[in-house]
Amino acid sequence: MRSLLVFLLPLAAALLSRNTEQEKSCVKEDTAMRSQFQNKLAGICEDMCKEVGAFPNCAQCPGFVAPDSTPGVMTWDELLEHMDNLVEWGQGEIKGWHSQAAKFIQTESKSCVANDMTHRLAVQNKLAGICEDMCKEVGAFPNCAQCPGFVAPDSTPGVMTWDELLEHMDNLVEWGQGQIKGWHSQAAKLIQTSGSVASTETACVSMDLKSRVAFQNKLAGICEDMCKEVGAFPNCAQCPGFVAPDSTPGVMTWDELLEHMDNLVEWGQGEIKGWRSQAAKFIQTREGSCLSNDLKHRASVQNRLAGICEDMCKEVGAFPNCAQCPGFVAPDSTPGVMTWDELLEHMDNLVEWGQGRSRAGIHRQQSSFRLKTRLKHAPVKISSTGRSSRTSLRESVRTCARRLELTQIALNALALLRQIPRPVS
Repeated sequence: MRSLLVFLLPLAAALLSRNTEQEKSCVKEDTAMRSQFQNKLAGICEDMCKEVGAFPNCAQCPGFVAPDSTPGVMTWDELLEHMDNLVEWGQGEIKGWHSQAAKFIQTESKSCVANDMTHRLAVQNKLAGICEDMCKEVGAFPNCAQCPGFVAPDSTPGVMTWDELLEHMDNLVEWGQGQIKGWHSQAAKLIQTSGSVASTETACVSMDLKSRVAFQNKLAGICEDMCKEVGAFPNCAQCPGFVAPDSTPGVMTWDELLEHMDNLVEWGQGEIKGWRSQAAKFIQTREGSCLSNDLKHRASVQNRLAGICEDMCKEVGAFPNCAQCPGFVAPDSTPGVMTWDELLEHMDNLVEWGQGRSRAGIHRQQSSFRLKTRLKHAPVKISSTGRSSRTSLRESVRTCARRLELTQIALNALALLRQIPRPVS
């Protein structure tokens, strides 16, 4: 018995579902036939009303709609009725969207909200457009403040007033803050997911700085353009980052020169710091090359500064009195003529040179004398090569003796010159 019930229950459920579907289809067909019959009767009634000449007064006909008494023109009553209809239609649409959104709220909540906002904006724009068109038809434009979302046109087209500029600046500030927030959120995601934290933070900071610089440059450009339009240029000190143009183009003043020198000093210090940082990386393996590069860079910077200082000294007519310039060497005050100071300095240099050469000659003479004694006492047959070497030794000894004589003569001449009194200038 139980097995029979288990077998019959699915058959009964299938028959019930099939009967329910047939009932639904029959109800739909009945409704369609009723609507068709009523429409046929309504059409016959309106045709009879037209034949007897009573049209459009056919209110007795079922579902009769009187034609428009003012075709092509929308009256205030028609407008208000149309607005009410739009409101009802919009509410119905919103309800339908809410019902549709409820089905997908768990998986597609964001898309439903976006669609809802899109439809709302479309309805509001439609209503606003109809109101503005009506305002234009009655000749009240642009005084249409009663229209929802109405924006009055610009009273000064092509010209930006101070109020508009301030409003634009506020909008830019808000936009920039929103952009910065978005960048911070993106940077936070990258910090958690990508690479090393230090490198990612550095990249984010560099991107933030670039965006800030671009934003500030944009603001500065707008402010300078406004300053030029109002005729206040170049007095635009209120603009952020404004740099006044050169009042003396093509001519370098003392202040500009001193500022340029300070900038060169700062640049040189920065370059030296950079070179030191680079040298620190290779100091273990390439210490000598790093030091040489550092010395070269230092020398080039000092020569650059010295050249600029000497050029400026020549331009102002103070040359050769340029002792304040680093590494400056004054030119010869008496070119082609040797003064007493220059002669004595030259003689001192000759004395030092002669003493050095005499020491070297004495050392060679002693070594040759030792060689002579060894050759005398050595019972060895001397070949032709030995004779030639002995001859060269004799000549070198004679040359050293001559140099010693010349050095002694130079020393005596220097002593005599020092005894001569100097002429009084």
